[in-house]
Amino acid sequence: MQEVYINGSEFDTPEEVHEFLAEELEFPAYYGKNLSALYDVLTELSEDTRIVLNLSGVGEDSMIEMLEHMAEVLTDAADANDYLEVSIEQ
Repeated sequence: MQEVYINGSEFDTPEEVHEFLAEELEFPAYYGKNLSALYDVLTELSEDTRIVLNLSGVGEDSMIEMLEHMAEVLTDAADANDYLEVSIEQ
């Protein structure tokens, strides 16, 4: 099982989070680095994958808002794909 831990406080921009996920999960080159594209690639995963998103310690309101939206997308994708497990830590 591949596991990815996203510590939200370590990122300054949404783009950095998308780049991190793309690298860690080896997303295809055409990955659009937005929430819609994230949902698409996560629902296509065919290997057991666990993603943990830690929201504690995120300082900027804009980043916490984006990460909360990302948490919704991750959860929705996990509901649609049996290979994906998601955990959100507050």
